[in-house]
Amino acid sequence: MQHLTIRTAWHDSAWNGTVCAHPTANPYCLDLPRIRESRDDAHELAKASRTFDVLGPSGLPPCAGESGGFMNPTPWIREFRHPYTSIPKTQATHGHLLPTVLKVPEYTTFATPFAWMLRSRSATIEERLPEALSPDQEPPFPSPWVFAAARQRELSDACFRQISPDGSLVLFYTKSGHPLGDHINRLVVGIGRITKLSGIIDHEAPAGSPTFPLWERMVSHSIRPEGADGLLLPYHAYLAATGDPAEDARRRELLGEIAVFPESAQIAGFSYGSEVIGPDVALTTLERALTAVRAVIRHGVATGPWADREEWLNARIAETWLDRGAFPGAGAVLEALGLRLATSLLLDLRRDGSLAPAADPWPLLDALLRGVGTPPNRVYEPDLAAARKTWTALPEPRRDLVKLLSRFALTTAAAKRWLEPGLRDDATTRPISDADLLRNPYLVAEVDLGDGVDLPVSLPTVDRGLLPDPTVAVRAPLPPPSHVDSAGDERRVAATVVTLLREAAAEGDALLRVDEVLSRIADLALSPPVVVSSDWIAGHVGADHPTLRLVRVAEGGPACLQLRELAERGRTLARVLDARAGRSLPSLGERWRDLLVTAITAGGGTVDATNERHARALDEQAEALEQITTRKLAVLVGPAGTGKTSVVGALLASAKLNAEGVLLLAPTGKATVRLAHKTNAKALNVAQFLHKLKRYDGTRQRVLFEGAEKYAQERTVVVDEASMLTEDQLAALLEALDQMHVRRLILVGDPSQLPPIGVGRPFADLVAHLSASARADALARLTVELRTKGERPSDILRLASLFTNESQQVDAESVIGELAANADGTGSAAGAGGADSDVRLVFWQTPAELHARLLDELAQALGMTGPDDSAGYAKALGLTAEGWVPFDDHSGAERFQVLSPVRMRELGTYELNRFLQRHFRAADLAASRTHYGVSYGPEEIVVRDKVMLLRNGMRDGYDWAQGVKIRDYLANGEVGLLARQKRPWARVAFADRKQRHFNFRIASSNAEKVDLELAYALTVHKAQGSEFRTVLVVVPEESRLLSRELVYTALTRAQERLVLLVQGQDVTTLRELTRPGRSETARRNTNLFVGGVRRLDPDVPFAEHLVHRTAGGELVRSKSEVIIANLLRAARVPYLYEHPLRGHTGTIHPDFTIVDPAGDPIVWEHLGMLDRPGYRASWERRQRWYEENGFTLGTNLFTSAEDNGVLDSQALDRQVAMIREMVE
Repeated sequence: MQHLTIRTAWHDSAWNGTVCAHPTANPYCLDLPRIRESRDDAHELAKASRTFDVLGPSGLPPCAGESGGFMNPTPWIREFRHPYTSIPKTQATHGHLLPTVLKVPEYTTFATPFAWMLRSRSATIEERLPEALSPDQEPPFPSPWVFAAARQRELSDACFRQISPDGSLVLFYTKSGHPLGDHINRLVVGIGRITKLSGIIDHEAPAGSPTFPLWERMVSHSIRPEGADGLLLPYHAYLAATGDPAEDARRRELLGEIAVFPESAQIAGFSYGSEVIGPDVALTTLERALTAVRAVIRHGVATGPWADREEWLNARIAETWLDRGAFPGAGAVLEALGLRLATSLLLDLRRDGSLAPAADPWPLLDALLRGVGTPPNRVYEPDLAAARKTWTALPEPRRDLVKLLSRFALTTAAAKRWLEPGLRDDATTRPISDADLLRNPYLVAEVDLGDGVDLPVSLPTVDRGLLPDPTVAVRAPLPPPSHVDSAGDERRVAATVVTLLREAAAEGDALLRVDEVLSRIADLALSPPVVVSSDWIAGHVGADHPTLRLVRVAEGGPACLQLRELAERGRTLARVLDARAGRSLPSLGERWRDLLVTAITAGGGTVDATNERHARALDEQAEALEQITTRKLAVLVGPAGTGKTSVVGALLASAKLNAEGVLLLAPTGKATVRLAHKTNAKALNVAQFLHKLKRYDGTRQRVLFEGAEKYAQERTVVVDEASMLTEDQLAALLEALDQMHVRRLILVGDPSQLPPIGVGRPFADLVAHLSASARADALARLTVELRTKGERPSDILRLASLFTNESQQVDAESVIGELAANADGTGSAAGAGGADSDVRLVFWQTPAELHARLLDELAQALGMTGPDDSAGYAKALGLTAEGWVPFDDHSGAERFQVLSPVRMRELGTYELNRFLQRHFRAADLAASRTHYGVSYGPEEIVVRDKVMLLRNGMRDGYDWAQGVKIRDYLANGEVGLLARQKRPWARVAFADRKQRHFNFRIASSNAEKVDLELAYALTVHKAQGSEFRTVLVVVPEESRLLSRELVYTALTRAQERLVLLVQGQDVTTLRELTRPGRSETARRNTNLFVGGVRRLDPDVPFAEHLVHRTAGGELVRSKSEVIIANLLRAARVPYLYEHPLRGHTGTIHPDFTIVDPAGDPIVWEHLGMLDRPGYRASWERRQRWYEENGFTLGTNLFTSAEDNGVLDSQALDRQVAMIREMVE
């Protein structure tokens, strides 16, 4: 028996057959294109909470067509109009069709199987049906959909005849449009039984006229708000405001425990509207729902008969197991073996009673394949005959493998790659033989990589095949050596740990503490549960374990588990990096200062020899160039605005380096384009470079660590934006380079930016290692900021420095206080320089306020006449006076940018893009919706819209300067303007590509993938590697994605002007995010050089070696502060770290505050870099504040300093003793 999924749109009143209670506060439903295109906010606000039956067909919200009212308690009316009736080219075939009015019964909705109606898929479906489908007709316009009525009916019947009312389940889900977070791209919201399924419904037509079927089928279900024959997950109860902010926060945290979503390998069953799913997919969802319901009962937040619903889920799980049987993959495996209609054959054998649901099908299948039995339909005889020789010639071990794989609910693609040794080798992390598989079937879950389209086989898929429900297992026991007779089978536990470690690596962790592994195992929805302890791991994971390593990151430290491949790769990577950093090279003898001037002026910059800051920067950069060219491996770091690009330009200007060649690389396509543009030199991204050496698997988007040849051309290799490299990418790059040939490897980056997407943080680890070792000469730091506001330091960079681990000026944190102090009473504030500052702070509370503030700030920042000045907005984008995208200059696309940490929610990029497009492109949007109008993709991108490219690759275009067609490489993340649009092409002008337009085919429907998205607002992750003159950053009060690195990355995208749109009434959120404990980089577990793993304690989720922790557990900003804190603690002097100190002229946060018996503060400031002029000046400003507020050195203000990084321990002891006397 098969089951059905139905997509719905998020609804703020639990899909109860009404308009949302607060329609404009629900941006989540806009994730669905039909709702985004049609939602009328004014209409819905006027009809908020009205029931569908009262509104009538013409007044329904667009979510009514997306199952937005599937919990309707009363019948309602829906009208259908065929979309082709108004198209001139289909008047002959569809023009006569009439509106079709249907009465929708209570608790009923519609299922639309879009995937079955795709022309590209219908051919594949037909191959697996016993009877041929009627031929399709060619539509009179480009269309991805099946056109012929007969073929549509047959496909609909093929889909829905698999569904059995009163037996099949229905699973309602949303896509990414929901309030539980961007990390869940499919969310199950309800599960029930299908109680009634309509037949095919035809469009109304005049008597005697041909008609076409509706693709929708009416589906009634058993879910009721207070019933127990099905359930809605109680997300709304957890999201509802209680009036207590702490309780609201607790409930939002608990939401993660009740969220039900499919396995990643099963996403296809929750796509394209409605889809038929098998028992294995249903079981996964039912088991996860059971875990969620038990959590609901435990939490006590949601009312209802949850114990009864728990029993209902248990009953459905038992039924589904029996229906699944022991061999759900028999059809797919036989199809992979060559039996074309195997799945249909098995379905027919079940329908005619020849095969009981839980019976072993192999005796019957063996007979049919040998020609002994009679198939249920003669149509199967030719295919059985064609497969006969293959089957009978199979050696017994291969036949055993076929039967073993049939116990897993595999796709046909997965069955093919596991049956065919050649395909298997390409799709696994290591070679696996048939014998290996028979001995350990869990290897399928351990090593499968998928094929790029078909996702890897999951652990639960394999586990259900090897440890099925006892009622199934007893009927078809698994023979040795594959037999699994214990929930604690060593193979099962190892596969579970490997799976968790692979997931952790994808999230950034190179290893996990054993106690965290055990905690994650306990959270898995596997049945029976995996039983394992730390003693089991100690006894089973030895040095000879094929896939796992038990390691300790420090003597006496916690035991950790790591994938063997990562441990070995990391060890080799660390050894090579450290060895190369320790090898010096002779000086090139270049005049680096002169080459810097050459590079800066060639890039359009200027050098003012009389400017003291410019002079210091040139000296620092020249010294850095000497450093990085005299080591076999060197690292150049520096925050934004310190001239890293100028240093790379000087490298390229060196005749001596050019004589041996310089190779420029970057981790991503966008970073590569940016590097090439800034240096006016050729650059490659790392994937391109490795692909040329056959060391990159483009199908699965992964690096390879072996290849036939190593690269031995240029002798200097420079990698820009190196902080974006994962451990795997850096290891593969080093493995690909001929280490004897490459003289210099130079890594350039900013470790304060977001860590890489993938395992580890090798650049940050390398910087930390070089800083603390004898290899410090291999690390060059740029500190002089060249981005200034007039002669003043940039407040953008002052503010950004707070969100780093780097040493800061003494009064660095005062920039936040200055912003708060300069608030003008209207919810906004300027920076330290008042109106002259390059930073502006704006507060907001509600989404409506955010929209209003955003428009006001755009108008002010862009020189518009007001928030409704569409012409001024267009001018800021660089459009001509007539409103066209110019041919010669497309840089306007990068003049300003709105950034947000999230995609969904009212403050996310999806809603902000919709808002800005509707506000400033209303006329173009309206024109695109007319009969001859045209737009691109589900976001309705229209001409003059700002867009971002979503995929790397070659693209055709036209060079208007040369008057020739071109083909060039475009990078994911490039921003541009849609210049022209006429079916079938949209033409885009990208910011860094003057005189060139590139072609993008306009999709015929929203079912087709698109390569562009709106870019008025971008997530911070997508903006990494880009820079904009003006940046407006949305900062919510709380988001799981907020981190120091994310804020730093967002702030440093701004070159000239930064506007912070902060939710709340003060700077608390900003200040909190500066703390070391909010570091995403420090949260990661790595052991590349020095091991660091976070504690399991959720309040201390940080790896140790990239944060500084005192003996008392506080996280502080430097090792010197650790020493001071520990001395105070040892002397029993209570202190407060970075506690707010309010004075007459603002509030500051001293390093340490000690309170004397009278309640007055004693302050200790640590001064780490007094040798730097800028730092010294900042201390002088801070000292004046202290003096103005009654503090005197040696009385209630104490300082400590370093001499070339060395602390005077005796001086510290004396100062601690003095303070102790004052407080005793």
